Amino acid sequence: MKIALLSTPWIAVPPSGYGGIEKVIGDLTEGLVKRGHQVMLFATGDSKTSARLEYYYDKALGNNLNLKANPYYIFNHIHAFFKIIKKEKFDIIHNHNQYFPMYFFDLIDQPFVHTLHGAFYKNLKAPEGFIEEKRSLLMKFKNHPFISISNNQRTGIPELNYIKTVYNGINPQDFWLGKGEGGYLVWLGRITYNKGLDIAIRVARKVSLPLKIAAFIDKGEEDYFQKEIKPLIDKKVEFLGEIKDLKTKSTLFGNAKAFLFPIRWHEPFGIVMLEAMACGTPVIAFNKGSVAEVIIDGQTGFIVNTEEEMVKAIEKVDQIDRSFCREHVIKNFTTDKMVEDYLEAYQRVIKDFTKI
Repeated sequence: MKIALLSTPWIAVPPSGYGGIEKVIGDLTEGLVKRGHQVMLFATGDSKTSARLEYYYDKALGNNLNLKANPYYIFNHIHAFFKIIKKEKFDIIHNHNQYFPMYFFDLIDQPFVHTLHGAFYKNLKAPEGFIEEKRSLLMKFKNHPFISISNNQRTGIPELNYIKTVYNGINPQDFWLGKGEGGYLVWLGRITYNKGLDIAIRVARKVSLPLKIAAFIDKGEEDYFQKEIKPLIDKKVEFLGEIKDLKTKSTLFGNAKAFLFPIRWHEPFGIVMLEAMACGTPVIAFNKGSVAEVIIDGQTGFIVNTEEEMVKAIEKVDQIDRSFCREHVIKNFTTDKMVEDYLEAYQRVIKDFTKI
């Protein structure tokens, strides 16, 4: 197949650090090329790929909420992409850039599909805002073909034309099984209210265990970090900053007693859960979003509802078979499986398109 993939202008593919969407796009692109498909990746010029690379911006603009609020950056990116689409025919065009491209896809006569990477339920408290506007936009194009990244994600806006749920995947060989002998808890992610880092810190203190924090701080959320998180950091709460090296990340996870995931929002997936389990590290998470689809309660971690339940789960974490945590990821959440699922979704979209 001849496939066009639309990434974002914010982070290069693959990302050198934080960038879940771009990581998925990078793995998908390489997987499609490996299977012999003709792939065009539209990303930024500093991306590295085996596919044909096209771009408008020479370098990634940066994962900055303030930049994302300016529509001119994204429209330059999208316009350049659709100039290519206008000249060439593709078997399938795959949008990972979510909202604004939908206006343009409504005007083309080629098969396309959108992967939703965000959450869209009513009254969502998100740093970037515009939730109702995003919901209205999605409803405007509700008959477009959509791919969800978890079944829970669909519940936020069930009216859309969902083709398939495709779980994100990782390459298990990038991580190795650890014994959890470091005697600490770990939290990794982007520092934002919805990720619940302050909860993780309180829980760690209640069980008298050190907490290691590996985090990305968006410039648009620096104020939240300075006011709400930085004052909580002390000798038992170690702030490591952003970890970009996979070997360092694997060591951090592998030596941890457990990974805490006390999210306040319905996170549509959460690749970090896979990375932890691939290192044998049990995940203790609040029962929100895709958590129940990723974790097997009592076998690869614990699904809880409150801080006190999280505290009690940590006391039981040694019961978890760390080898089984890794096996669970290898069986259900690999990049190879993700690529095959996307190919199946493409075939469905192409088949339905030919009927129109």
